Amino acid sequence: KNTTYDMRQYKRLQMFVHAEKLTVDITKLKDYELTCFVRIGSDMVNNYYEYEIPLRLTEPGNYSGTNSADQEKVWYPENMFDFSFDALTKAKLKRNSANQSGGSNVSNMTPYIVYDPDKPKNKITIKGNPSISDVENIMIGVRNASGEIKSGEIWADELRMSQFDESGGWAAMGNVAVGLSDIGTVNFSGRMETSGYGGIESNVMTRRLDDLYQMNFSTAMELGRFLPEAVKLKIPAYFSYTNETLSPKYSPLDQDVLLKDALSALPAKQNA
Repeated sequence: KNTTYDMRQYKRLQMFVHAEKLTVDITKLKDYELTCFVRIGSDMVNNYYEYEIPLRLTEPGNYSGTNSADQEKVWYPENMFDFSFDALTKAKLKRNSANQSGGSNVSNMTPYIVYDPDKPKNKITIKGNPSISDVENIMIGVRNASGEIKSGEIWADELRMSQFDESGGWAAMGNVAVGLSDIGTVNFSGRMETSGYGGIESNVMTRRLDDLYQMNFSTAMELGRFLPEAVKLKIPAYFSYTNETLSPKYSPLDQDVLLKDALSALPAKQNA
């Protein structure tokens, strides 16, 4: 499926998967001989994340849709895609660190494979420089891991993102204006908005992804007031200073990796 999704505001990707033998099972299919994978990225060849699960087969029989035990036999929990996007980005950081350290065969141009620490049977593959901030393609596929000809029936249902990132931000602004009699005026204003902040009308996809700090200072003075009146000299003076700082939440080079995590993963010399 071709898409354009920014998945960073969600925490997990989920999908139900069912596997069973054909009615006439001439290939003698067994548990875990077929695997199902979901691939996401800007393309499906050079820049993608992939998550792969070995499939357990449902035995033939009659199952009740209202019985929870029967539901779990048809849709085995171990066949369900339910992984954190953090697992993908942490695997990419691990790959990048190995690539930068030297002395290894790790490269962005070849698939890098690790296993999900929470579900050791499930495999994560990374190639290129994918990002969940700009997902243009999603692929669901099935692989034969047995090395022999196998046939089976696979169902996939309800591919979805879940668990909004509910870490909110905050905003504040202030203005101060001081009049110094007939000498002049001093004005100061400040504004701050942190990552995760959004107005009442904004949705989860339009919240800030950076920290904004703004400061404005200005003063207008009549310096002639400091001279004797007999001089009758007017010296108007104006000074203004403005500063705006934007601190991104995500690394500019890997926009699905938190900036603090990307900096922590750098070798000591680069980090310094």
